[in-house]
Amino acid sequence: MSSTPPVETLQQQVQRIVEDVLTQTPQYYLVEMDVRGAPGSQVVDIYVDGDEDVGLDELAKLSRDISFALDVEDPFPNKYNLNVSTPGVDRPLRLIRQYQKNVGRTLQVHFEKEDASGNTEITGELLAVEGDNITVQEDENEVTIPVDRILWAKVRLPW
Repeated sequence: MSSTPPVETLQQQVQRIVEDVLTQTPQYYLVEMDVRGAPGSQVVDIYVDGDEDVGLDELAKLSRDISFALDVEDPFPNKYNLNVSTPGVDRPLRLIRQYQKNVGRTLQVHFEKEDASGNTEITGELLAVEGDNITVQEDENEVTIPVDRILWAKVRLPW
């Protein structure tokens, strides 16, 4: 008995294409992406980051490479708009690699309490990322938080 492979959704297909492009440049990685809108006016928002800062020239090259790959595989029956950007400080950190890049910066971290009695929030300097934990210095206290308990974390700029 043969089974039919599962059909990729448009979102999955685009994500696979983007990840294939990014394997050519391992210093960059996909943080988040979204395909929205109706056929004929769809928008693809792609947020990439890097182990070092990602400049405008690098974003432009990634945008061209991703656009070319999408045009070759042609997952969109009609036209679409492609936006390739870095997440920026207003978007929450999602991946361990993002935390590693932000060691030494001030983070606001909203997370589930260890005893499951609710949520709490701290703001402090990200001291370390070890395994699946981050350590934040809040005032005189060092707080270690498992990443899987973090609901959201954002970089807080000094101004």
